[in-house]
Amino acid sequence: MSSSSGESARDYLASWSGEDREYLFSVIEESDYSLADWIEAIRSFEQYLAVKGEERRPWREMAGYLHCCTQMASPGIPLGNLKVIVNKALTEFGFEFMNESQG
Repeated sequence: MSSSSGESARDYLASWSGEDREYLFSVIEESDYSLADWIEAIRSFEQYLAVKGEERRPWREMAGYLHCCTQMASPGIPLGNLKVIVNKALTEFGFEFMNESQG
């Protein structure tokens, strides 16, 4: 993980709303990746947003994007590194989201 690897997943996810955490855990449960894989990918996603100058962190939308990335692998093919898959998707497709205040 990143330089703050001493931080637990629980501490890291403390800034997420209860609903966002619940959604995250539900999509993690549906995937073949571990919580540690997801946290590593989310941190990488945050770095991507920071480089783009985006200060907001739409946690639920980010988790949904990662969930889609977990479904990109073909059945029977060994899992790739989730962080790498997400970084590739962000590079190729980007990430746009809307919230209520942008209406």
